[in-house]
Amino acid sequence: MIIADIAVMPLRPFEGEEQMYKVVDECIEVIKQSGLKYEIGAMSTTVEGDCDEVFDLVKKVHKVPFSLNCERVITVVRFDEKDGGLTIDDKLRNHRKVEK
Repeated sequence: MIIADIAVMPLRPFEGEEQMYKVVDECIEVIKQSGLKYEIGAMSTTVEGDCDEVFDLVKKVHKVPFSLNCERVITVVRFDEKDGGLTIDDKLRNHRKVEK
């Protein structure tokens, strides 16, 4: 199990911020449809899954803006992998309230 933090930044052409966010929303939709566990953050989305599945998803998400007529896109990805596996919950266990 691996986790990846993905931030897609479509650069142009855009008439405004609303149009840019439509591209980001489509990237998030691809992540949702992947079937992998994910969490949307203010500046990125974190995904967890098998290494090959996550790497394949990153490639798909990176290509989304081009399918929506973007000329340029920057995608920043950080991977975290631990021998024996790592999940989003593992990573955040000290920062989430425990429900009783």
